[in-house]
Amino acid sequence: MHHLANYDVYIFDCDGVILDSNQLKIDAMRNALLPIVTDANKVNECVDYFRNNFGRSRFHHVEFFVEALLQLNEDAKLSTREAILKAYSGQCKTLYLSANLTPGFIDFVSGLDGKKYIASGSEQGELRQVFKERGLDTYFKGIYGSPAKKSDLVRDVLATNTTNNAVMFGDAVSDFEAAQLNNIDFVAYVPFSNVKDKMTALCKEANTVVIQSWEELNGK
Repeated sequence: MHHLANYDVYIFDCDGVILDSNQLKIDAMRNALLPIVTDANKVNECVDYFRNNFGRSRFHHVEFFVEALLQLNEDAKLSTREAILKAYSGQCKTLYLSANLTPGFIDFVSGLDGKKYIASGSEQGELRQVFKERGLDTYFKGIYGSPAKKSDLVRDVLATNTTNNAVMFGDAVSDFEAAQLNNIDFVAYVPFSNVKDKMTALCKEANTVVIQSWEELNGK
């Protein structure tokens, strides 16, 4: 990893990195599923998959629920998929407006001179709207989200800037993989991660940086 000031591009995941929203989104998915899926065990299976694969898009998760977990007939798949996505989206818009920023994030991002972007598993239009309403969009040159894969979002940011001198900040395996696939540095910010132990072990094996607070990067 370079000195932090020497990167051209800084790419941030959103949930658990910029906003303390991981548990809020897990609760939102459970609340979206409960009126639609009558089997409580199936709801728990879906939520467990969602938690353990956090960082992937809602479209990936709901597709997996419908195709692999819920055992639906073909006629029910489309309506169930649409109902879950609609219910979850409605909850996300509300929680994003109230979710706290991670401690010290604004001071940290304000101190970076390079171009700053978001590459998130959250739905892109929804994310842009919320960041604009909260006045957070001014910190970023671009805000990108699903349904595109995170690795593709990172690739496009790098292509736009014609550089691989970049670092990604994330808290999920999908963030780590997006950085690895695009051959850029990675910093795991883990205090709010759903898979903190897994991320710590993964980053130790790859010799990448793990932090518990943004202040740890001051002067680096």
